[in-house]
Amino acid sequence: MYFREINHADVAFIAENLRISDKNEVFATRWTESGDDLALAILSYGDFGWIACADDGTPVSAFGAVPIWDGVWSVWMFATDRWPEVSISVTRFIKRVMTPALEEAGYHRAECKSLAENTTSHRWLEMLGASKESELSNYGKNGETFYTFSWIRPVSRTHSHSCVHHLETEERLKQELTRPHASNGSVKEPPQ
Repeated sequence: MYFREINHADVAFIAENLRISDKNEVFATRWTESGDDLALAILSYGDFGWIACADDGTPVSAFGAVPIWDGVWSVWMFATDRWPEVSISVTRFIKRVMTPALEEAGYHRAECKSLAENTTSHRWLEMLGASKESELSNYGKNGETFYTFSWIRPVSRTHSHSCVHHLETEERLKQELTRPHASNGSVKEPPQ
């Protein structure tokens, strides 16, 4: 498997082929159930996101973060049914690249909303260090209950903005994008 920068075609493909738990969660908080609309919305927030691809080049997961205001970010991730093929590598990428980039951006709060019935995602978020913070009754468009999960750090400085790719983050990202992820240790180049 390998990572590439977030882009419209991959996000739309993943959004049109979501695993059922993500489809229920994502579209409960959207005006439409269009993968293309979701891709346009995500890309309008900036480019702090990535695509995880299977060994055959198929986009499997999109993930990233969006600054809400100074020091506060909304994190997100969704995937197709092929999530098990990339889940370990995505988890490591989040810990090695995404979280340090958010720290460099000066976050003191990162949060996400998760559908109450999506217990597998809740366990994954907690494994990534998030804490379940609150219950949001009737949060979804059909009255679905959601939970807020958050990562909290002391306020040190605030200057979060959509352009958080500092040189150190860029170097870490380049290393991660070229690091072997396949089980045989080879580097899989993205299809052209």
